Amino acid sequence: MKRFLFSILTTITLPLFAQSPTEPIAVLGGHANDVDAVSLSNQGYIATGSFDHKINIYKSDSPFTFFKTLSGHMGPVNVVSFNNNGKLLASGSEDRVIVLWDSLWRQSRRFEAHKDKINCLTFDPRGRYLYSGSDDKTLIVWDILTGKQIKTIMHGQPINAIAPTNDIKFVYVAGAEPKIKLYHMLSNKVIKTLDGHTDVVNDIAITRDGKFMVSGSNDKTARVWDLTTGKQVRILPVDCWKVTTVSISDDNQYATTGCNDGSIKVWELATGKLINSIDFSGSIARNVMFGKTNQHILGAFMLRNSAEYGLRVYQSKISLTAVNVSLKNNTNPADSAKKEPIKGPKTPATPPNKIPTQQKK
Repeated sequence: MKRFLFSILTTITLPLFAQSPTEPIAVLGGHANDVDAVSLSNQGYIATGSFDHKINIYKSDSPFTFFKTLSGHMGPVNVVSFNNNGKLLASGSEDRVIVLWDSLWRQSRRFEAHKDKINCLTFDPRGRYLYSGSDDKTLIVWDILTGKQIKTIMHGQPINAIAPTNDIKFVYVAGAEPKIKLYHMLSNKVIKTLDGHTDVVNDIAITRDGKFMVSGSNDKTARVWDLTTGKQVRILPVDCWKVTTVSISDDNQYATTGCNDGSIKVWELATGKLINSIDFSGSIARNVMFGKTNQHILGAFMLRNSAEYGLRVYQSKISLTAVNVSLKNNTNPADSAKKEPIKGPKTPATPPNKIPTQQKK
């Protein structure tokens, strides 16, 4: 019912004359309902979560062949997330359950503590912990090795997005409010607030070097933040009603924004320059991210017509030369000072900074 009302309200706000849809280069079919979530692994796979309660796995290289369907949820799959080494996949659903899938696509663990639908999941950079956020207004930290719930933070608002920093003691949280909050995980306290948005923040993403954040909100804006100073760098001219999803490329060079009018835009992060504009009118962009080598954009959409269900793949229009130069030289101010491409860190045998469990009162 909530989904139906959301679609009706969004339809009312569409422009009278919509743009012609941008044609995707591929539609990855196999789902029987809308695709709500997408994640890309460095092991060569794409995972999609759908309102049909299923997760589909595809090969991430063109022609993006179907590989496997994972079943285990009893409700729509709202979020899927690979860890940095691509050997674990976490999925969260409106059934309030989180499932952890191993490298052989078997259910290795089920986490059941949330009291409402799961909105966001992310692994810490070192791969030891899984963070989950829910409409029940809680952030929960799970120990991957033991399967135990080791920390719960009451956020006070439904949580839409979580972004751990490179130091696992600090985590950014965005929810049903205009503020983005930085939590100190040892004390459970908010130690910094990013102020600027005037409505609900739907999504946040941090560059791999931890220097910049992109956020998207119902206030019709996407914003770039300098996390060193906590100051807003710029507002991206998204030209839409609500920014529902954002992402940043692994090389820290580019960002995407997706809106509830079906539009996707690709930006050069350091300058705010618009690289590409994609339109899929009659839809809502639910989750958007870069494909392999930044040449493709992967789009999960909620449809409002009888269009073919499936993940849509678009050309990013980022030149391959620009990608190669950025990876080699790393000259963008949003990059780290390293000369080599940024890669996900390996999971250590033991975490360098353990998040302590909650103490009994």
